[in-house]
Amino acid sequence: IEKIQKGETTKKDEEENYLDLFSHKNMKLKERVLIPVKQYPKFNFVGKILGPQGNTIKRLQEETGAKISVLGKGSMRDKAKEEELRKGGDPKYAHLNMDLHVFIEVFGPPCEAYALMAHAMEEVKKFLVP
Repeated sequence: IEKIQKGETTKKDEEENYLDLFSHKNMKLKERVLIPVKQYPKFNFVGKILGPQGNTIKRLQEETGAKISVLGKGSMRDKAKEEELRKGGDPKYAHLNMDLHVFIEVFGPPCEAYALMAHAMEEVKKFLVP
């Protein structure tokens, strides 16, 4: 912490982040895609992404091979319960303190994982246009 406050960066951390494309180890990629509720406050993005009985998000997950969740403030139907859980401080519900977003998670070999992530983001992007 002191090094960061003084403006010193450790090059050791930066140098050790290599990606081995030839190893057959699977990796996990996670991204949070912001839902533009501030630009379009009246639009129901959560409903559009989830679809009737969650069918749209299930289909998206099957097509892209990614785990997709809608998280953040406003992601739960019951506002009172959401507020209660947010104040509870449980790490499981920490996402309720963040802005409304789509959480995308993929798992696979490096090249495949990045391709799956790109595909999933492209598909989710279609639902973020009112």
